[in-house]
Amino acid sequence: MDRELAEKTSLLALKIGADMDRNLALIKEACSEEEFKAYQLATGKVMGELLIGFMNPIYKQHPSLKPKEMGGEYEVDPKTYK
Repeated sequence: MDRELAEKTSLLALKIGADMDRNLALIKEACSEEEFKAYQLATGKVMGELLIGFMNPIYKQHPSLKPKEMGGEYEVDPKTYK
């Protein structure tokens, strides 16, 4: 994958992760503890696969795209997470 597409794909994955995290906070406020824990577990599995199977291969091929928040050097615009 070329760098430009890898950057767009990485930013999309970061946005998806942020959206999932925000949604989990909404679930916590609106559901029982048992229901929240089930969604929390499922969200963790999806986010783990997003990182391991989707993002890490990008960062292996393009290390300069790994975000600072993940130990890399890439500065992500905070608007990406909104």
